[in-house]
Amino acid sequence: MLHTVLLFRDMQSTDLAALESASTILEPRDRGTVFDQGDPADAVYAVIGGDGHVRVGAVDQHSKALMVELLRLGDVFGEIGVIDGGTRTASAVVEGRVRLVRIRSQAFLEALATSPALGNALCRLMARRLRLTYGLFQDATFETLEVRLARQVLYLLDQDSKPTPQGVRIGSRLRQKDLADLLGTTTRSIITILNTWRSAGLVAYDTDRALLTARDVPALRAIIDR
Repeated sequence: MLHTVLLFRDMQSTDLAALESASTILEPRDRGTVFDQGDPADAVYAVIGGDGHVRVGAVDQHSKALMVELLRLGDVFGEIGVIDGGTRTASAVVEGRVRLVRIRSQAFLEALATSPALGNALCRLMARRLRLTYGLFQDATFETLEVRLARQVLYLLDQDSKPTPQGVRIGSRLRQKDLADLLGTTTRSIITILNTWRSAGLVAYDTDRALLTARDVPALRAIIDR
């Protein structure tokens, strides 16, 4: 059940079998919480099925939300707290239909201690996420909101997209508030930019289905490069 997950793909079959024996399958309901920020880190999770995603982020005391990442088929989450023995750094909420594998923390740590392939893959994964985090921090400091939104749309297209007659559509459903949470801004600000882009023919946005389609990808890249 873990063969679709990139993190575990190069592990020896015996090591992988031991990891799977310490795992359970979960099929959470839509909008179900996998764990909350501050919870004990007792497991690592992997997305092994479904067409939905897991939203990882945080909400402050004033209900302002920040979305850190959208995780889909083949992605792993919850590893940070397990590795350092701390609590959850963010909350994880299911959106849509997903199938998860829950790997007990002790089993994951034992596999990490004995499988060089898992250790190498985990280093690469965390390096990619660190690069992404640094890039987002740099953009938040130096770039305009329009540039940041264009970069985020292109990143989401690179992660999961589908060709349509109108252009290239992001695979996940994203409400305008979701895009705002990804950038730590207001929904009104995102609506203003999307309306400008729609008028210029750069994107199409289906409000009812929360689907964003890039009609002119080079023009979106040009926003970043100008």
